[in-house]
Amino acid sequence: HQAQMVETLRVMGDMRQEMGDMHAELLALREQPRITRQPGGDARVPNNQDAPRDADSRI
Repeated sequence: HQAQMVETLRVMGDMRQEMGDMHAELLALREQPRITRQPGGDARVPNNQDAPRDADSRI
């Protein structure tokens, strides 16, 4: 029974680490939009250039 407890504790620790990593990633994703909003006009230009390429590839 002790071995099982050790294994479950290891799994719990791993899950906590993964949850912490995911939480950090989510926080980073929340902070990113603030940075990307500033050069909003520049971000739209590549999208307009990509659209014709997609149309050409469909033909």
